[in-house]
Amino acid sequence: MRLLKVFLPSTLLSLLFCSTILSAQSIVLPKSISFSGDPTYSQTELLTFTGLKPGASSTIAEVQAAAQKLNDTGLFSDIHFESNAHGLVFSLKPMPNMLPARFTNFVWWTPDELNTALKFRVPLYEGSIPQAGNMQDTVCAALKAMLAEKGVTATVVALASSDQPNSPPTAVSFAIDSPEIHVRTLTFASASPAMQTKFEKVVKDATSQPYDQFATNSAIDSQVRNIYRNEGYLDAVITTITHSAPQISNDAINLDLTATINEGEPYRISQLTWPGSEIVSTDDLNKKSKLHPEELASEIALKQTLQILYRAYYAKGFQDAKVQASSTKDAATHHVAYTIRVIPGEQYRLHAINVVGLTDQQRKDFDAAWPHRPATQRLRRRLAHEPRRLLRRRLPSILPYEKQRHPVSTRLLRHLQSLL
Repeated sequence: MRLLKVFLPSTLLSLLFCSTILSAQSIVLPKSISFSGDPTYSQTELLTFTGLKPGASSTIAEVQAAAQKLNDTGLFSDIHFESNAHGLVFSLKPMPNMLPARFTNFVWWTPDELNTALKFRVPLYEGSIPQAGNMQDTVCAALKAMLAEKGVTATVVALASSDQPNSPPTAVSFAIDSPEIHVRTLTFASASPAMQTKFEKVVKDATSQPYDQFATNSAIDSQVRNIYRNEGYLDAVITTITHSAPQISNDAINLDLTATINEGEPYRISQLTWPGSEIVSTDDLNKKSKLHPEELASEIALKQTLQILYRAYYAKGFQDAKVQASSTKDAATHHVAYTIRVIPGEQYRLHAINVVGLTDQQRKDFDAAWPHRPATQRLRRRLAHEPRRLLRRRLPSILPYEKQRHPVSTRLLRHLQSLL
């Protein structure tokens, strides 16, 4: 967090309105007080915020306090002022990397309504929040006052939040910390009867849980999309998620949610294209595929089919292989064709092996079965520092690969497998 600095010129006392100094502490402000460097705020907004009045009596301390008041907001990374031919001029440098304000559970208002209200209640609020300074506290106080007007005594907090785990913050989220906002019920509108029965887990996961406009809605949307995709509804979307008026109880505020769904029609497979390779032929994949023409275009069945290719490539040493499926949808007939390709990456070879956890006798047996040949040297390197539990899992995929190329390595692996 960067500390903000205010630059106050050391020559201020000699430069500032020498002709109008009333005493060592008293001055008359010039008729022009202006602000430069940040066009986000109007001259009137900034002047009103500082409390300075052009042409009025003041003191050096009051001018310094006005600069400090601007600094304390956290909106500016540098502030200095001077007296020149243009009057008293404040030079402001905007604070970089400010974050948008996000409102997670203020269910009486929309985000637009909150932003409009805060611009009226919080001086210099424009929707972006610095990560330092007192702006966050000022916004929290304004939100708390708005809740009090609704008859709700609440604790409001501000937290830096991120869209992805372990990522830099992307917003400052304001939330009602207490009382908690809970989802009481979740209803799905416009869903067919056959699909309604599949939403039980979604409802269970959402109800009686704290409400967060972004996290709750995102979780519902993701779960519902997955359910529909697995049933072949490739165009299904949640169009809106709305909530009832908040129901205030002694210890919580409850909401009833309604998700409106546009299902569309289920899609069927028209074609699944895999050109084949040395590792998996077209015929082999077609036999093992979980998707066939005229079957429902289930996303989970597609993933299972792609997993067949991934495992085959992994077993051959292509541990970074990427399996992709591009789709071509025919909205008129509700059919979809998938074309599959594999980006194999580099083939991994044995680097070293160091087996741990063997008894002395097992170590002797292992060493006796370890011939000094290039294939087994590569095998040593490949399984370096593998714990026994991981070796048990990896050996079945390694054995077929080694058997084709290096029988000695295969015998060694089987011997190792017997020891484990």
